[in-house]
Amino acid sequence: MVATSEVHAGFCERRGVRLPPATHPKVYVRSERAGLRVMASLTDFIERRLRLKVNEAKSAVARPEDRHFLGFRLRKDPQTGTVEVLLSERTRRNAMERIRQLTPRNWGSTLVSCIARINAWLRGWHGFFGIASPSAQYVLRALDAHIRRRLRAIVLRHWKRKRTIARRLIKLGGKPASVWRQVYSGHKSWWALSHTAIVDHCLNRVFFRARGLIALVDMHRDTSQHIVAPEPPQLALWG
Repeated sequence: MVATSEVHAGFCERRGVRLPPATHPKVYVRSERAGLRVMASLTDFIERRLRLKVNEAKSAVARPEDRHFLGFRLRKDPQTGTVEVLLSERTRRNAMERIRQLTPRNWGSTLVSCIARINAWLRGWHGFFGIASPSAQYVLRALDAHIRRRLRAIVLRHWKRKRTIARRLIKLGGKPASVWRQVYSGHKSWWALSHTAIVDHCLNRVFFRARGLIALVDMHRDTSQHIVAPEPPQLALWG
């Protein structure tokens, strides 16, 4: 269990106390009962001794995997006892929003230039969140898939006419019968058309990789292979 509390430091300068505007301490204990006891003790100390206010709306006793900590959440494997570092739900939502900002539907420049600025953000983002455990790759795959769909919508908008879209998809290996049927089936928006089976098949990850798009899953896999946990220091005991 983890007891978390958020403290807004409305302190008095005349007391000589200098704290950041807000702190977010997290205390990890073994059980919910211990978490409740520690929470009560910390709240009493902070409010009575430090004369600060604990934000009860953001404080809780909960499991580590349910709490956000520097963009991550922790989960202990009950079988092996190892602790996994996973991406928090807030991190996933923020990443999806940033992807939407980088791939606007009215993108007027070239696809390559759009991919270039996505790649710049992906490298920086992964530089921080790349320490996540391998089991976090399902989130990375979802982000990669979202990026490709956003780019497919941009490509379709650049091609404009359905006839042009159909001919381009056929050149990319789509079966003519399937292409004409799915492209001309109903009045689909660029966004809806970007997720049809034939467009997924033709504008796939190979298509975008050839145009320079990097994948979070590939970066994470390559990085994880070079991460080696250091050996714990051995302390000599002197009698």
